[in-house]
Amino acid sequence: MALAPRSLAVTGAGGFIGAALCARLTGEGRDVLGLDIAPGAAARAAEAGAEFRAVDVTDPEALAAALAGRDGVIHTAAIVSDQGSMADHVRVNVRGTRNVLAAAAGEARVVHLSSVASWGYEFPDDLAEDAEPRACGVPYVDTKAASDLLARRAGAAVVRPGDVYGPGSIPWSVRPLETLRAGVFVLPGRGEGLMTPVYIDDLVDCVVRALDHPQAGGQAFTAWDGHPVTAADFIGHYARMLGRDRVPTAPSALVSLGALALELGARVTGRPPAVSRTAITFIDRRATYPNTRAREVLGWEPAVDLEEGMRRTEAWFRETGLLP
Repeated sequence: MALAPRSLAVTGAGGFIGAALCARLTGEGRDVLGLDIAPGAAARAAEAGAEFRAVDVTDPEALAAALAGRDGVIHTAAIVSDQGSMADHVRVNVRGTRNVLAAAAGEARVVHLSSVASWGYEFPDDLAEDAEPRACGVPYVDTKAASDLLARRAGAAVVRPGDVYGPGSIPWSVRPLETLRAGVFVLPGRGEGLMTPVYIDDLVDCVVRALDHPQAGGQAFTAWDGHPVTAADFIGHYARMLGRDRVPTAPSALVSLGALALELGARVTGRPPAVSRTAITFIDRRATYPNTRAREVLGWEPAVDLEEGMRRTEAWFRETGLLP
């Protein structure tokens, strides 16, 4: 059996998932180089025990130089947002992925971080694991779908995380808490949309298994805990942390109208809206997807259930001052 990669590069090393991966890999004694251009990325990579180099994945020459001699690459760098232009998303998420794949070709084992969002959100029944990602007109979704396909065709292993929460998660931990506290978080309908949670440590374990498995290349692995919960139940954990008994809900049309008002206000202030109409679609999913392949091929089993994951997240909120 081929040996697990020991000299690694992690793109997006200053991000939530990238930094967690760096910490896990350096903790195993592997040589890790973190790549990123975000402010504060160098400090986060250093805190995780990784060497750091400021490299933009849209710069193919700098990327090739950074990846030279590395026998493993985990590509997490991306624009992860419900805001921004299609052109910017294509430049980073699609062309950046193409650059990583080209720089690593024939030299390193590659894992690409995709997303369950690559399937979009407009499907009424549970999807088969081999269902192809699809375009839906949302820049993040469409470019994740395109980069997912590029990576698999190039022989990279692809991991499609569900809704990743835990200490440091902006979209599924920090932002829900802050928007609830500010009184601008309202769930559409009765909050019956389905969430597919995965705690950050479980996701990291799945990614490392995909990196180390010699036959993972060219396959896609869905990583979530396998127990769907409603948005009301998931976000309800944050409401209770704030001393509230439930999450506000309203008819979908009113929620969409309120998000539109926030978007229009954001145009005046130049700041992103607290909640957008696109973000609402992310919590109104009506079906889910299997994670059979990660279990059967990689031997992956989530170790942190939602109750424990939220307990750890609340402890982190209090340690960092996000909760008193």
